[in-house]
Amino acid sequence: MKTIKQLAIVCAVLFLCLNTVFAQGANVTGKGKIIIVVLDISGSIRNQFPHIIKIIDRSVVKDRLTIGDYFVLIPFGNTALPMYSGQLLREEDKNSISNTLKAMKADNDFTDTGTAIKTALNYIVDLKGDDYNLYEPLVLFITDGDITPSEASAFHGQDVNQIFEDPVIGNTYLYNGWYYVGIGRNLHDLPLIAQKSGREDYLLCIEDLTQLEFMLDDWISKIPEPQPIEQGEILLDNYMLKSYRLSKNKSVKVLSNAKEFSFDIFNTYKRTPVSVEFKNMRATFQTNDRTATIPVKLNSEAGIIQIPNLYLKRTVCGFVPESEIKGKGTLKVQIVASVNGIDKQFNEVFDIEGKTASEFLFGKIFWPLLVLAVIILVIIACIIIKKFMPVKITMEVVGSRTEKIRPVAMKIKKHVEFGAKAGLAFKLNGELFAPVVGQIQRTGANKWQIIPRDASAFENNNKKIDYVLGTALKLKTKDNSPISIKFKKAKK
Repeated sequence: MKTIKQLAIVCAVLFLCLNTVFAQGANVTGKGKIIIVVLDISGSIRNQFPHIIKIIDRSVVKDRLTIGDYFVLIPFGNTALPMYSGQLLREEDKNSISNTLKAMKADNDFTDTGTAIKTALNYIVDLKGDDYNLYEPLVLFITDGDITPSEASAFHGQDVNQIFEDPVIGNTYLYNGWYYVGIGRNLHDLPLIAQKSGREDYLLCIEDLTQLEFMLDDWISKIPEPQPIEQGEILLDNYMLKSYRLSKNKSVKVLSNAKEFSFDIFNTYKRTPVSVEFKNMRATFQTNDRTATIPVKLNSEAGIIQIPNLYLKRTVCGFVPESEIKGKGTLKVQIVASVNGIDKQFNEVFDIEGKTASEFLFGKIFWPLLVLAVIILVIIACIIIKKFMPVKITMEVVGSRTEKIRPVAMKIKKHVEFGAKAGLAFKLNGELFAPVVGQIQRTGANKWQIIPRDASAFENNNKKIDYVLGTALKLKTKDNSPISIKFKKAKK
């Protein structure tokens, strides 16, 4: 029984220990802020160094660091090598940082400011890419002198303007959350650095070294907590190959020698401007029958492209295939761009059909020409058919009353009699004319003839008369008085 009780006590103690460990681990709820201290350790800052270390330990490490934050300590002098870099997993980690701070010495001969700035910026880029992108970083940059790098430095012999020509250092959008502290009177470069990074309003210059500890402590305590970063993205859309809009949903016909590839860059952030720099672009065209795979070189717009918030910018790339893109296939485009210092990859796939200028022109005009030809043929057919369709005509006696007017539809080769006989459609006065005077016959689409039946009524006796609708036809009555008649199209 005693052994069982002892075993129970051991298990209880073990459970409490494990619970404490898991409780400490549970404090890490995610990835928090980035806090970076960039500290000058040249020999000229030696006298003020202990005070600076004490303030950083109290006001930054103990008061600002929380579980989940990532802390980086970058001393710089002859070079710039981080002495501490890691995420806080438990409160005890602060002791490790404090010990690292207290072990530092200010005894270097040079001040490699350029390398220090670039090292800190590289950390920001890498950590944001590792999901430390919820808050703006807090960077505290402290120095007491101007730029004096060693000959081994990549920035040897460069002034502030030349240092900011570096693509990473020159990206002003990476400096959100930077604060500068200048100690002493030899501060020609630091104000210019703050200005070129867009942080001139976040610069503290301490010339009264007797007030160093109070002023530095008070200034750091008033630095606001890092603000949450606005969540948004950069979209690439509205792709075009020369003047042909590419679609992700259907095949598009393009000129095989089209060499201009363009698209829109859209910044969806409501408040945050972004900088975009294209790092790499490449494309391939794979024919559907797999007979050819054509690599395509894309020359992107050079340099950093600044895009304001909620703004759309058009960019044009040089599209230079090794040979013409012919036939149907798939154009695959891969774009790698640095967006505010973080690399993002965009992949697009388009179905296209490359055609030569003559093929493209023929393809463009073939169907319209075919439709036009069909329309013309239909019109001609209608005209022809209309000409050969029955025509309704009527007869009019000029200067006299017509006994009877009744339109008659006449087909080709049909004839209709006119005279005084009862029942005729074209009726003449029986006292003046014979029962049948003649016939009007349609011989063609627009051809008519008058065939005499009563020779005495016509001047040319029994000869057939070619007739045009609407013209007067002279007749002689029984008493030899002249009279005219007209055959014409009936009104609809």
